[in-house]
Amino acid sequence: MKIYLHTIALEPARWTPQRVSQTLPVLLPLIAEAGFPEVEIFEPHLTAETISSEIRDAFASNNITPVILSSYLNLNPTVTTDSQVDSLVDQIAERIEFYGFQKIRLFPGAGMKPDDAEGVQALRERLQRVAARIPDTEILLETHDGSVADDPRALVRLVEEIANPKVGLLFQPTFFKDVDLIREQLELEKPYIRHIHLQNRKPDVSFETMEAGVVPWGELLSGIADGVEATMEFVPVGICGVESFDLAKTIEEARSEVAYVRQLLAKA
Repeated sequence: MKIYLHTIALEPARWTPQRVSQTLPVLLPLIAEAGFPEVEIFEPHLTAETISSEIRDAFASNNITPVILSSYLNLNPTVTTDSQVDSLVDQIAERIEFYGFQKIRLFPGAGMKPDDAEGVQALRERLQRVAARIPDTEILLETHDGSVADDPRALVRLVEEIANPKVGLLFQPTFFKDVDLIREQLELEKPYIRHIHLQNRKPDVSFETMEAGVVPWGELLSGIADGVEATMEFVPVGICGVESFDLAKTIEEARSEVAYVRQLLAKA
């Protein structure tokens, strides 16, 4: 299984209005040195500019391939209009072509309720338009809470109705507190899982190491189909404020966590 590094793991401002405190030209040499030749990119790290020759050159000079664009395109019809979505997707298509992204991560309707039939229909139609606009790009719908993913059956039904082999799921536990629900979610979504976000939590949902957290990753990974890839998304030491963030320690913990996952995969 390929395991990428997510640049969001190296961004302590990720959940603040600032969003970005690190730049890719600074991060990429360190990512390369740590042994991650392929990455998932936190969209704000690409800056407000649609394309940047400096960033593209930094990928090339460090021999790093940006595989997944982790996008925050909001497809909720109560938040964005069709014309806004079309304009934003044009920008995304330009970024994908310029940087060479192969896949895009999207939320399946951020802020949407799974039982909103009219809203889910609009979401499906929007996803179909996105897929038509970027036909060579794999679309990964992340099973993130606060979206249609709150109901795994509704999310699976959405993917089945889209019926496009380029549209699949990016699995993470939608809710971390109930291991039985995580197992049930995996079984329902397994046929459509194309990628995995690796992270773990404590019972209070704060971040924990892959080994010590509540999610039984060894068990879950043993049931994942061949060809599915993964991204190390978060590590505990990196969940802090900008002032106390230690980039070197965060990268080292990411390396350690990936090594642990590889041990699990060897036993699977």
